[in-house]
Amino acid sequence: MLINAYSKSVYNIALNFFAERDIASDVTQEIFIKVYHNLNKYKEEKNFSSWIFAISRNYCIDYWRKNKKYMINRQELDDNIKAGQPTPEENLIRESEIDGLRKKLARLEPELRLAIILRDIQDLSYQEIAERFSIPEGTVKSRINRARLKLAQAYMQGDA
Repeated sequence: MLINAYSKSVYNIALNFFAERDIASDVTQEIFIKVYHNLNKYKEEKNFSSWIFAISRNYCIDYWRKNKKYMINRQELDDNIKAGQPTPEENLIRESEIDGLRKKLARLEPELRLAIILRDIQDLSYQEIAERFSIPEGTVKSRINRARLKLAQAYMQGDA
C-alpha cells in the first residue's frame, strides 16, 4: 500500500533528477527500501508524504554525488507531453533541445536542480515544494530564481 500510494511521485522525482529511466527505477526501489528500514524513525506529528519526499530528495542527492562521474543522461525530461505526431525533423530538433536542457540542468547544484524540476516540470506550487521538504517558501523561491538565472546564463553563453 505504501509503495502504491507514493511510487509514482518518488519515481518522477528520481526520473526528473537523473533523466534516465533505469537509474530512476533503481533509485526508487532503493528509496522504498530505505523508507521501510526507517519507518520506526517517522514521527506521526509530521506529514508522511513530506517525510518520504525528504528521504527521496536526500537519497537522489547522495546517489548523484557518489555517481556523478558515471552519469549519462539519455532520456527525455518529459515523455508525457506529445501534441500530435511530430515529423522526424521536429523530433531531432526537440531531442537536441531537451538534451541541451538536460545537460544544463545536470550542472546545477542538486538543491537548485530539484527545486526547478519540481516547480517547472512537475508544476508544483512554491508552497507544495516547501511543505515536501520542510523548508521556508522563501528558500524555495530563492533556489528556483537562482536555478533559472544559472540556466539563462548557460544559454546566453551557449554552453552545451
